[in-house]
Amino acid sequence: MAEKQASTNKLGIKRHEDGSLLLDGQSLLASLGGVWGIAEACIPGVVYAISYTVTQNVLLSVVLATALSLVFIVGQILRKRPLAQAISGLFGIGLATYLTLRNGVDAAQPRDYYLQGFLTNIIYFAVLGLSILIRWPIVGVLIGMLSSGGSWRKDVHLRRKYSLITLIWVALFGFRLLVEVPLYLANQVVALGITKLVMGIPLYALCAWFTWLAVRQSFREAK
Repeated sequence: MAEKQASTNKLGIKRHEDGSLLLDGQSLLASLGGVWGIAEACIPGVVYAISYTVTQNVLLSVVLATALSLVFIVGQILRKRPLAQAISGLFGIGLATYLTLRNGVDAAQPRDYYLQGFLTNIIYFAVLGLSILIRWPIVGVLIGMLSSGGSWRKDVHLRRKYSLITLIWVALFGFRLLVEVPLYLANQVVALGITKLVMGIPLYALCAWFTWLAVRQSFREAK
């Protein structure tokens, strides 16, 4: 029970005293990291794009974006958010900075600041896609952790349903790459920054909400 409670808390899903689960606007916001987490995910990249457009200075733009990210991470720690989230944020900052400045300031490519996002999308795309191919769709695994264990795999209908829902997430990460990689290759830094903002949290939240609508019956049946 404690494991299930921890899992629901991490996903931002509310568990009532009667054992039922709910994903409403507030809990969906929590699953995205709250207002602070959303700002941490969006603002540094936007500031980087704007700063580079105005100054044409890669180093200054990286410093500004990194400083903002660090402020958000410190804020998360002070607000006693999970330490893993802060560590993940630090790793992301370090990787983005390294990829941008790895060839030195003079040879830095401003578009490389967004390479980290490509790597993340590729990993999610590959892992989720593989989970469907081996008939262990990630959505089904998560639902099993929160409700019925591995019994869903014995139900062909559920296995197909969870595979289709997982496929929606595969499509999300694939669509991001399909749109953003050409902008990267064309060196469109500003357009890339705006596109990542639009295709980031909004599309993720939409997929999360749709997923909940599609699987909530499973929780009712497992209650």
